[in-house]
Amino acid sequence: MYSRNMLTGMLMLVGVFLSGCDKSDNTQDVATHNQEHLEERNSSQAEIEKYNIYVEAANRGGDFASTLEKRKVEYSKTLASGKKLTNYYMFSGYDISVLQDNLSKALELSYPMPELDEPAKGMLVALAKLQPIHAELANYANSKGYLADDGKKAREMEPLLDAALEGVAVEQAKFYDGISKRDEVNIQTAFDSAEKDSLGYYRAGIVLYAKQSVRLSGDFFRSSGAEETAKPFEDSLNKTAQMIEEWDKKGRAQTPALKCSVLLSNLNGFVGKGREAISTARNGGYKPDEQRQMMWKMNNPIERDAKTFGQSFDSVINGLNRTTCI
Repeated sequence: MYSRNMLTGMLMLVGVFLSGCDKSDNTQDVATHNQEHLEERNSSQAEIEKYNIYVEAANRGGDFASTLEKRKVEYSKTLASGKKLTNYYMFSGYDISVLQDNLSKALELSYPMPELDEPAKGMLVALAKLQPIHAELANYANSKGYLADDGKKAREMEPLLDAALEGVAVEQAKFYDGISKRDEVNIQTAFDSAEKDSLGYYRAGIVLYAKQSVRLSGDFFRSSGAEETAKPFEDSLNKTAQMIEEWDKKGRAQTPALKCSVLLSNLNGFVGKGREAISTARNGGYKPDEQRQMMWKMNNPIERDAKTFGQSFDSVINGLNRTTCI
């Protein structure tokens, strides 16, 4: 999931970089340019306001694909067996309502964002179908109705709930994809617009290439470390490392020097985890051990490395959000 502080911060950074200074001496030209600048600024503010609400929607509310997967694991076999239910729960209705509120609020704003507006509309339709099913089953779960009917209602309605969750999850995936694409554009714009060889330039470069590395890591881990996915992943990590090194040099050369040892450690750790994963794959560590299949499945190195790499990225994001030194 995307960090709200990080996304909105980068978007505001774009606004600052794009609002250039007018150097014309002609009064009429200045007035015209001032009007154009005001209109541009108002448009930029409208974009920021709407995008921030969408980012809030991405960070709050339920992750419905995960919810669906979890419920299938917990209840599919139990309900299919016809045995009495001794426990049954329903996820919070807040997961639905907070998402509905933020999506509706964003759609009320007129600034066009088709890559987010369309999946937001689709999600609202899907959430409206999910809500009454959830409400009925929430009452059933909270009143422990499953003890009175031995789980009859759960067996009847859980498939309806699964279908409704699937509908929301499909639209939510489209929404996340739209957020991701717009985020990449914003970060690329900030990087391209920043003054070269400045702290801001290297800061934007770190974010740009770190997020690119995370995206490429998905292909790498899904392919079990295939070389055609390892190479672009490695190249992106190298670019991230270069930006980190230059940012650190620039920060230490300042007066007073930046003191960012914890963040620097997190940044280097992120690159290191990615490089370790590539090294493991190239040394054959991602090939299943036929003689020790059970042990390999229990300690799957691909899943292990994907998890630790993701955690290292979380540490980077948390560090970027907390620190003032970058």
